[in-house]
Amino acid sequence: MSPCIEEQLGAELTVKRQDASRDILKDISGEFRSGELTAIMGPSGAGKSTLLDILAGFTEGGFTGEILVNKQPRDLKRFRRLSAYIMQDHDLQPHLTVLEAMHFSANLKIGAELSPASKKIRMNEILRAIGLHEAKKTRTGRLSGGQKKRLAIALEIVNNPPVMFFDEPTSGLDSSTSTQCVALLKQLAREGRTIICTIHQPSALLFNMFDHLYAVAEGECIYTGGTGNIVSFLKELDIVCPEHYNPSDYLLEIATHDYGRLNDNLVEKMMNGQSNFYRNPEPFSPTYERKLLPIKESSPDGPMVLLEMPLFPEHDECSNQRPVSPALAKPKKLAKKLSFNPERWCGRDAIYTTSFCRQFSLLLLRTFLILSRDRSLMTMRFAIHSLIAPLIGMLYYGIGNQAAQIFNNYNYVFFSIMFLMFTAFSSMTMAFPLELPIITREHFNRWYSLRAYYIAMTVADIPIQMLCTVTYILITYYMTGQPPEAFRVGLFTLICLMVAWVAQGLGLLVASLFDVKNGAVFGPFFICPFLIFSGFFIHLTDAHPVMHWLFHISFLKYALQGASLAIFGYERPRMDCDETYCHFVLPKKFLKEIDMLEADYVEAVIALSVIFFVFRVSAFYVMQYRMKNKI
Repeated sequence: MSPCIEEQLGAELTVKRQDASRDILKDISGEFRSGELTAIMGPSGAGKSTLLDILAGFTEGGFTGEILVNKQPRDLKRFRRLSAYIMQDHDLQPHLTVLEAMHFSANLKIGAELSPASKKIRMNEILRAIGLHEAKKTRTGRLSGGQKKRLAIALEIVNNPPVMFFDEPTSGLDSSTSTQCVALLKQLAREGRTIICTIHQPSALLFNMFDHLYAVAEGECIYTGGTGNIVSFLKELDIVCPEHYNPSDYLLEIATHDYGRLNDNLVEKMMNGQSNFYRNPEPFSPTYERKLLPIKESSPDGPMVLLEMPLFPEHDECSNQRPVSPALAKPKKLAKKLSFNPERWCGRDAIYTTSFCRQFSLLLLRTFLILSRDRSLMTMRFAIHSLIAPLIGMLYYGIGNQAAQIFNNYNYVFFSIMFLMFTAFSSMTMAFPLELPIITREHFNRWYSLRAYYIAMTVADIPIQMLCTVTYILITYYMTGQPPEAFRVGLFTLICLMVAWVAQGLGLLVASLFDVKNGAVFGPFFICPFLIFSGFFIHLTDAHPVMHWLFHISFLKYALQGASLAIFGYERPRMDCDETYCHFVLPKKFLKEIDMLEADYVEAVIALSVIFFVFRVSAFYVMQYRMKNKI
């Protein structure tokens, strides 16, 4: 075998479908070489996408066998840094321009070895090579399907990965755009990369552009070799491909039993992918020189899938600086300038190219940029708070110091907590599931850690939530005639902000568990227990002792407790009474009535802080689980 990085896969893959299990791939073997454009082809349900997911590391379990790199066990974390997976659904941030998307990709995927000026040069060269330079100021949401496909490729080749996987790169494209897309992939392969993609039923023109075909049917390999050798391969089995017939179409018709059950004969002759007799001669590319890493001799049992990946003498396998064509080549480094280097302050691990601090700062900047342009949700949130606040202010107008209206005033406090809680909760359950496909792609391709994204997302929403909450409180607090004391306004605002942030954490937890539709259905189910045991509908002392613990874990109980103390507590003086008799002219007496005389504001703040961290940490681990299992 030629110098290469090899990947061995024993693929007795079992996937559960509707409480039943079946083998998707059955002891297949094969070889994928650098410098070749490989197509994995087969009818629907043949297992080609499953094979691609396993090769790319997108599927980590559910199959038997051993994956080897250079005949050594593959380090999946390291391999992911050396590869890129462009999925069929090319989810992009629609509010970023092409150049901005490339900027964030380059800065997240390339470390400090390139200066900002060099990265900018590389980005522009890639955009020219891929035919998107004229559209670099266009927002990605306005690009055509073909342009989005090419941009998805450009975002992943910015760090020059030696192995690239594509899932149905031509789906949804017209014939002209499909040809351009495959021509681009062929160019990338000729520069020394290993390019593997799945394709359903290519035209004759597209089919002839591939160097290597790996055909699967019913989970087994029926052909592996050059695209021009299919006819002779079939002829040796006494299967004659009609003249002027696309060999790929004819092979698919055989795979679907249009001419009888011939697959077993094809699988046997191909030795289920082990035979390389029909492979083309090894491609030669003058643009790179391969290097053989030390190989440990081994003779593993079972089927093999070999993945060849070029390495270069002047760089190790983890380097981003691999020789490529002039259009994609690394520019010379510019002179070093004095600048703040986050690598000093935040160490970089072996998984990601950039440090955590660098990831966080870039993701925070990107999130703020997206929020400034995606004004629909932000404007809607602010408009809801701005419109509801005057309505509530008119409903409870001037009752803040009226002893006869103290229960209505208490209702105002409870409604404020409920309103802020529901709006904050809904904002997360609606927005986050839409981001999940983008996060999955970027996180899988090692742009950034999930921790960096999660913290950046949390921090970015703080000013928006503060603006909405403070706007609501200032309007309603003044219109309802609450005590004009700065410390009471501050205490009430703090509690309202905390309950909003806790509700956002709960919303993130629900959004991590469900999609938008199911989140809207199950969201109230998650809130109801906290609402029932908030202490508004039934006091803790009146509830059955067995249920007391439920009050102590309800964040709404602590929110209502803290807000009530801010309005009625701290030795508030006598309230006005315009009636003949007002029983609760002393706010202290009212606190005793609602079972909050012994309540503690600091306790409420601490409890809300603890619940906030519990929700946020739980949401993070649920999100991490979903990413790992690709749900």
